[in-house]
Amino acid sequence: MLYKTEGIVLKSMEYEEADKIVTIYTKNYGKITAIAKGVRKTKSKFGSSLEILTHSVFLFYKGRNIDIVSQAEILESFFSVSKEVIKFAFAANCVEVVNKLTEEREINIDLFNLLKEVLHYLRESNNPKLLTLSFKWQTMSILGYRPSLNHCCRCNKSVKDQKEMYFNIKEGGLVCNNCIVKDKEGCVKVSIYFNKLVRKILITPLSTISNATIPDEKIKELEKITDLYIAYHSEKSFKTDRFLKFL
Repeated sequence: MLYKTEGIVLKSMEYEEADKIVTIYTKNYGKITAIAKGVRKTKSKFGSSLEILTHSVFLFYKGRNIDIVSQAEILESFFSVSKEVIKFAFAANCVEVVNKLTEEREINIDLFNLLKEVLHYLRESNNPKLLTLSFKWQTMSILGYRPSLNHCCRCNKSVKDQKEMYFNIKEGGLVCNNCIVKDKEGCVKVSIYFNKLVRKILITPLSTISNATIPDEKIKELEKITDLYIAYHSEKSFKTDRFLKFL
């Protein structure tokens, strides 16, 4: 059985003498792991269509144990590694997040479109870090982990007029002053700016965010909470996070 769909390559690994195992996030079938036979031969028909961050139309053959990539036609190749090392690293971080937060064959067209958008806008973005962090919050929201930012995640009381804000990573949102007095465990103090920023991020298109600027100290706070939130929900560490910190 043959099937065809758009997809973005999340991961590509060499296998045996001439093959590759690729992980592709597809529009119509979710995440697929497949094998491309003979792809590393010099005259391979695939060219660079199976490189990480490439958006292609794929034709798959349904295999017994693993599906086979029969054809691939490039729609957009988002990055050349040599030209934009920092932006490439942020883009690689985005695809790693999608790879580690999703299960095989779980269809999510909204997430596919969001991934395609972030890779597109990262190329021209003035602030790739802010764009990547925003992508992560929007991804978490799409996957059902949208944080509670207007009401206490414990008692549902409004936190609008609070001078101090506490974010609970495990419970997924802000905790009001009354609840904080009873139990502070797992809560991180955050600024009012952080709360407003994440609320704005969750409703703003990435095209708008790609040219936005915010102060460095605010980016650091956003990055800290984002990393904690994703690490808790994914229960995984991210290789590209370590590389970005090194940069």
